[in-house]
Amino acid sequence: MKRILTLCGLVLFAGLIFSSCTKDDDEPVLPTVAFNQLAGYITGDVTAAYGDTLRFGIILQSNGEDNLVKFTIKANEETLLDSTINTSSFTFDFYSIKGINATDVWTFSATDIAGNKKEASITITGEFGQINSYTTILMGAQDNVATESFLSFSDNQATKYFQANAFNNQDKIDIFCFYENTATHQNMMSLGSPGSNITGVFTGASSPDNYTVKNLTRFYKTTLTAAQFDAITNDAVILDSYNAAESRKKASVLAAGEVYAIYTQSGLNGLIKVIAVTGEETGTLEIAVKIQKQ
Repeated sequence: MKRILTLCGLVLFAGLIFSSCTKDDDEPVLPTVAFNQLAGYITGDVTAAYGDTLRFGIILQSNGEDNLVKFTIKANEETLLDSTINTSSFTFDFYSIKGINATDVWTFSATDIAGNKKEASITITGEFGQINSYTTILMGAQDNVATESFLSFSDNQATKYFQANAFNNQDKIDIFCFYENTATHQNMMSLGSPGSNITGVFTGASSPDNYTVKNLTRFYKTTLTAAQFDAITNDAVILDSYNAAESRKKASVLAAGEVYAIYTQSGLNGLIKVIAVTGEETGTLEIAVKIQKQ
């Protein structure tokens, strides 16, 4: 009985060896895809803030017999590079800028002349900034004595002021609401700031014309929809939406559903969604705001 057990064991073992050797002989030797490990390069999965520069160094090596003939780069399954090569080794350096996606999966692949293919991936996870969200802020135009016309985003608060109190807090004032109806600017509910050089709208000693500290907020009309504004949970889209070169010192002819990107004197980026516009010089403007935390 012992002989039979021993023999069976040997046969089984031999069979395993035979099967294993056959499998190894049939498996192709793939090329390799590696990443530059020097400082400054992306060497593996990492987090990045919006606008960060991502530097990649890709190192391809053949299996020693079959030349590499194809190199491909994909980001989130979209092909960015599909290059034909013919070499035993290949290096490729490039950089990208982190955008608004929560995650980006970069995939690099090498294919040799025998059809053997090797892939390697890196995941970039967005590490975006926190924001303050204000679902509704009601502002009054210059002759509205019941609703505040001035707004501050200081100290992570959205604080409204009437004209007299705003003068006493002029270093905090970021925005004011006003209605324009002149020969050149007719029937426009608008937003401006003390630093925008808009004069003659508010009157008296406490007018922004007489401020010694005049904060400037710039405005840029975006193509974002109200629904896209509502979906924002961090500062990535906010930063991506602002265009400094095309920004203006005021936002005019405001209409419900429009979204404006702003940049304040204190260096905060934000978005304003227009909810409703009512009336004229005594009218109101209802907005929602999403702005970076200080």
